[in-house]
Amino acid sequence: MNKNSQVIVSVVTIVYNEVNEIEKTIESIINQDFKNFELIVIDGGSNDGTQTLIEKYKDKITYFLSEKDSGIYDAMNKGLKVCNGSWVNFMNAGDKFYNHSVLSNVFNKNTSLEQFSLVYGYKYVNGVKTLPKELEVLRKGDIMANHQSMFFNRVKIGKELIYSLKYPIYGDYELVNRIYMLFGKESFFYHDSAIAIYAGGGISSVVSWQKRKDKFKIIFRTYGIAGVIKSLIYSKFNVRKFRNYIKKQL
Repeated sequence: MNKNSQVIVSVVTIVYNEVNEIEKTIESIINQDFKNFELIVIDGGSNDGTQTLIEKYKDKITYFLSEKDSGIYDAMNKGLKVCNGSWVNFMNAGDKFYNHSVLSNVFNKNTSLEQFSLVYGYKYVNGVKTLPKELEVLRKGDIMANHQSMFFNRVKIGKELIYSLKYPIYGDYELVNRIYMLFGKESFFYHDSAIAIYAGGGISSVVSWQKRKDKFKIIFRTYGIAGVIKSLIYSKFNVRKFRNYIKKQL
């Protein structure tokens, strides 16, 4: 029996008024063929029938909380506080695991994962396979992979595994970048497999003034003015690539 066979994975699901989406997310979690997991559901005080639907699965849910929060990262922190697993994944309402064997595929392999702080794979969006970017994009203000496709090592990361509420839009990047800076790129492990089917529309995926402000505050604090300049150059390059792609589609 390999070391990972005793792993417990905490899956945290954040939801608010998603009565039409939450069931597929819960089903994708509880039907995993890897059974050493706990499901934690944090609801922001839904009033659209979401809570009634969740009640159907109360015997499958380890912990459920419904109350108002101060945003998605506050809700995620509430989930982290009650986790018992050595690994944590955030599979929020509307998103789901790629198939029923995701957790067993990651944690029943012979590779010992305990030395890594973060394990990540790739996602599918609208049926399209989307691979992660190089880790170096973290230094340019971009997150390398889909947040739902990541597993965080609670044991290794320790008290640093918490979202900063200073960055209401880009808190996921701040956390991943902080882990990268503290533990190094060697502590990131890319598992070449599909982890999540991402519905899209997450707050950090939408370009906004708040996101830009969060982004450059984090970069300046971490990498200084040189990092800000690199990020601006990188952003302009990506905008140009996107425009060229759109032109080709027209």
